[in-house]
Amino acid sequence: MATTVSKKKTEPEEQPEPRRMRRAFRRIKHRQRGRMAYVRPVAWLATIQTAAVLADVTGLGLEVTGPAVVIAVGATLVKARRRGQKAALKRKVAGGLWLLVAPFVGPYGLMALALWVVGVVTYANYWYGLHRSATDRRTDRPKAPPKDTVAGVEAWWEQTVASNNAVFANTHLTKPEPVPGGFTAVIVGEPGKTEFDRMDKAKGTIASARRVGKDQVELGPAPGGDHSGARVTIVERGDNLRKVQYLEDYAAAIDPETGIARVGSFFDLKPAHWSFWTTSAGAQMGINAGSTGAGKSGFGGSKLALVHQCELAVAVLLDAQDGSSQPDWNGRTPISREGVPACWEELQALDYVMGRRAQHIAHAPWVDNKGRERHGKPFLVPGDPDLGGMVLLYVAVEELPLLLGDDALGAEATVFLATAAKTWRKPGGAIDVYTQNLGLENFGGKPISNTLRSNLSGGGSVAAFRTGSSQDWNMVGLAADPSLLQAFWEGTRDKTHGLGYLKGIDNRPGGKWRAAISRDLYEIATSPAAGKLDDITAGFFEEYHEMRRRGVDPREPGAVTPAKASSTAPQWSPGDVQAVVEHVLISGPKDVGALCVAARRRLDGVSLGEIPAALRTLEKAGRIRKGGDESYQLMQEVQQ
Repeated sequence: MATTVSKKKTEPEEQPEPRRMRRAFRRIKHRQRGRMAYVRPVAWLATIQTAAVLADVTGLGLEVTGPAVVIAVGATLVKARRRGQKAALKRKVAGGLWLLVAPFVGPYGLMALALWVVGVVTYANYWYGLHRSATDRRTDRPKAPPKDTVAGVEAWWEQTVASNNAVFANTHLTKPEPVPGGFTAVIVGEPGKTEFDRMDKAKGTIASARRVGKDQVELGPAPGGDHSGARVTIVERGDNLRKVQYLEDYAAAIDPETGIARVGSFFDLKPAHWSFWTTSAGAQMGINAGSTGAGKSGFGGSKLALVHQCELAVAVLLDAQDGSSQPDWNGRTPISREGVPACWEELQALDYVMGRRAQHIAHAPWVDNKGRERHGKPFLVPGDPDLGGMVLLYVAVEELPLLLGDDALGAEATVFLATAAKTWRKPGGAIDVYTQNLGLENFGGKPISNTLRSNLSGGGSVAAFRTGSSQDWNMVGLAADPSLLQAFWEGTRDKTHGLGYLKGIDNRPGGKWRAAISRDLYEIATSPAAGKLDDITAGFFEEYHEMRRRGVDPREPGAVTPAKASSTAPQWSPGDVQAVVEHVLISGPKDVGALCVAARRRLDGVSLGEIPAALRTLEKAGRIRKGGDESYQLMQEVQQ
């Protein structure tokens, strides 16, 4: 007699109400993402009418609508300025006029009808643009393979990879997941026998087994850092990166909290990032290598655009090729120099400023989160209020081989930059160089060139586009040879601009990626920069150029400069004090108190008694004049 066993159906445990609500909210937010843009005009019109009705009901009239108009227009102007864009004020002004008229006519009847009819008609083009944009994104986005495309990859691995190469013997795949055009999975190896390094060198076997190019296979560290395993990503469709990518497509910007910005996509369409600074180490260096037409300069323009739109960074463009590398940016960054002599002179000024910034950072007073008074910080995090809001100085050195290969200045510049790459990080100087390939001859070809290259690559990121030489790519942390990248997209005559390998914050040195460019780089370059030199840094630049005007070379061992001032001996000559007083008076008349404050800020430790003495000397020499209000001004201003 057979007995039947009834299986009790287990009901899922009911989740707590708050958790269910949070999950439901996340689902709604995910499904409705992008649709809120359609609702914003309606919410704007409703807000206008609500404000008018409130003003009418309360009887306050313009006391409500007036401030509302000022706040709306002000918020629009501030947002546009922060983004470096032109303010779109037409709709705001029209809505403001309606709000100002409504208290007198009444926000009902024909007045309300006019608001909604004109508003809907005005926003019709806006809604149509959103619809077209969404349609284009759905059409152009590479479709991810269906779930069943990963079915059978475990068996394929055992039959065609593990059985044909001893390096992969006794390995198997787990956790296969689809990616656009391919899949990713974890390789589980045998402890003590399989090693990640050996598997990475043998990834040609994987490419052959899957019948794809070697550059379509990426091996990365296994989850948890297991050296006996790896993560493999295979993209079988080679057109993921064929479409040109634009920074505006994903609103790329430098995150002020982390210093990281998206700059493109990897071959599985995951985002690629560049680190300009970190909160744990300060400024980050960079190397960009690529042959002519590989996309190196385009990537440089993109990074200049990102810095230009960041409030915590200022761009310095040094183009040794007489300005031909970044024509859109020449003269449009806060500091821009063209030609080898001008670049060399600016590097010396920057080195002096970095030394002064480092001195300030190492001794600045501040209070920690426990209320303790302390002095000095180990490095600069841009915007730190304890350090006067100092900004990052992003120094882009275009065509580095021309500078370091110069017959007169090359040898000295190579030693100089090798030291700068080591010492500029803490005071917030990010050096980003551009060269043809990664060989030492591009870094000066001197014994110290290896130090220069290692300091740049070890302290930041490396972007290697297609190069004409396979030399030294593994010496900068890359896991693939950029010289083997294709020059044209398969089956076309279109060049693969921006295709390369990236070593950096994403930790994917063996995965192909493509750099993004701006849709209108010139528009960004001609817009006002979001960041500007902080007062402390600007003062250090003034010190340097003032000393050069007086014939003092700050690099001379015996030169008396603010950076080398001694606290036990007389620091400043009367000429130093007089020069500072004259420089301060350029901006307009000042009294003795203001001159003392400015002089003490520029000349650390100067005696206050030296300021009146300098004023008397300059007045006697006819260079300044004392006014009736006890203020001083330059004689040339009096004569004008």
